This record gives sequence, C-alpha cells and structure tokens, in this order.
Amino acid sequence: MLLLSLERPPSLALLKLVQRSGLSCVAVTQNQRLRQFCSEQLVGEWLFAALPCPLDMPVLLETLQQAQVASRLLQLKGARQTAQFLGNSGPARSVRKSLDSLARCDGPLLLCGERGSGKHLLAHLLHQRSPRARQDLHCIDCAVGFDISLLSAAKAGTVLLENVEQLSEVDQQRLLEHLQRHPHAALLTLDQGELMQAVQRRCFTPELFQSLAPRQLHTPNLREHPGDLLLLAEHFAQQHGTTIVRHHRRFSDEALEAMTGHPWPGNVRELRNRVVRALVLAQGRQIVAVDLGLQPVQPGVDAPVTLEDYILRAERQALNDVLGRYTHNMSQAARTLGISRPTFYRLLHKHRLR
Repeated sequence: MLLLSLERPPSLALLKLVQRSGLSCVAVTQNQRLRQFCSEQLVGEWLFAALPCPLDMPVLLETLQQAQVASRLLQLKGARQTAQFLGNSGPARSVRKSLDSLARCDGPLLLCGERGSGKHLLAHLLHQRSPRARQDLHCIDCAVGFDISLLSAAKAGTVLLENVEQLSEVDQQRLLEHLQRHPHAALLTLDQGELMQAVQRRCFTPELFQSLAPRQLHTPNLREHPGDLLLLAEHFAQQHGTTIVRHHRRFSDEALEAMTGHPWPGNVRELRNRVVRALVLAQGRQIVAVDLGLQPVQPGVDAPVTLEDYILRAERQALNDVLGRYTHNMSQAARTLGISRPTFYRLLHKHRLR
C-alpha cells in the first residue's frame, strides 16, 4: 500500500510506476479541484482513494487498512488459478487460437494493444506453451536500462522487452545487430502504439522495427469485446472475493449498468482493480456502482421498467454466472441452466455475449 501526497496532477510515468509496484495507492491533497480530478479520473483505475487535507485520522486509518487488503488481494491473484486469456467473444477466441501456433514458432514477436489489455498475460502464456517453458522468462525494461549482454545470457529462454521505443540510437543499433546475428531469438516486445509513432517521428529505426515485428499479435481492448465484460467481472469477483468473505458478492443492477456504460480506458486491468476495490468497500451482499468508483447511470424519465426488462436482466445475469463457472464447457453451462445447447447459444447471441 502506498500513500502519495499530490500538489499537482500526477504524470502518466508516475502512475505507471505505482501500477508496477502492485500496491494500492491512496492520494492526499490540499487542493479541492485536484482531489475532485483524482476522484473522477484516477480513483478505480490508478488510485484506491483520494483524501483531502487536513486529514481525518480515523478515515485515513480505515482507508489505509482497506487499501492494504486490496493490495493483498491483487498480489494473491496468481496463486489460486492457472493463467488463462478469458472470454467467449470472437476477439478473445481468436487470440486463444493464435497462442499455440505462435508459441511453437521461433523468432521475434510484437505484442501490441492498449494498456491493461493483457499483453503481459499473453507473453507469459506464450512462454509457458513454447519449447522453452522450462527456462526463465527474462524481462527487460528499456526505460530503466538496457544491457545487450542480457539478451546473450538469455539465449535458452524467452526475453520480454518493454518500452523499447525509449532505446537510444546506439542501443537500437546494438539490438538490430544482435537480431541480425540471431534471427530466431525468442524475443517478445510489448507495444502500446508508441513504437510505430517513434518510427514515424524518425526516432526509431525502421529496420529494427521490422526485425522486432515479423509476427504480431494484437490484444483486443475491452471495447472490442463488450460481451466479455460481465463474465470477466464475475471471474474477478469469484477469484478474489472468497479471500475476504464467505459468500459470493453479486453485482447490483445499478453496478451492471454503470460497468456497461463505462469506456474502460484501462481495459481488463482497470476492471480487475475496480472489482477488487469494490470487494473491499462493499457493505452488503451486493456490489453497487460507487464501490467500483463509477457513477450510477441516470435512468431516463420516460423509460419505464417493465416485466420484460426484468426477464432480460435475469437472463443476462444467469448467462454470465454459468459462463464464469464453465468458460470452456458450453455443454455443461447449458445443462446447468436446464436448457438445450442450441437454446443456450441463441441466448448468448441475443445478449451479445458471443
């Protein structure tokens, strides 16, 4: 858990540093407008909470305890279940289909996609399914420092490069020469779009870009597979929730509507962080929108709630429940609901969950 004192809006570099720490962060500021900015823009995705000065000590202590619990839940995420790229939508299935074939091939691979969309997860899955799975996965952050000898030392394993667009001209040339000597090196490069921008600005060598990206795998953002949103939310709630409560906390209709209407700039990582935050903050058996750090969707004045609305909500909730439990077994999911497999698929398409 981190306590951060802010006098101005935090830079993206600082937020990424906090994110890499794996700890929940509580921001403190005397500036009312800055606290409002943090609450609206950063709480949930980047920060656990934003508090005003002067500090109310009981509130501060309670918030720090909650943030510490959230940090523990995030750190325990890998200890319970085998890593997998979840989702029943077309983009998610396409990524899983590509994993095995790409893992068997030698040579560099570019993993591109928005922040929080699952690039690190895919890098670990590619390594685990490769012939080098018994060797180490070596991670090199080029923003921190780059040593070409690390690539030579990691010949037997897989090397993961981050922030490669920040390499100096000299280091770019060294990396290019290394790849020309070792064209089959198992090198995974992460890119959020900055790499192509660096090439276009002539800050990055086109030849090196081509050497790093003879094969590419795109991680879809959450907006590209919205049908997986509630399935993933249920997965995170079940995965982390049993650590702190005996019963499974469900999402209220208000929370479901708020999640559906949110743009998710931080993608799946933001969703996981918000769900973990909600598990810590929720007071009752249901998670509400404010627990997630989201604003409730204001219903239209002329939008009556009908019996059909309730039926549709119940159908969607039931589908997401069984999809979360039987992600890779559609037959079992259909049997659990007591319907035929064709009817199950018809409902998935009806609710755009597939």
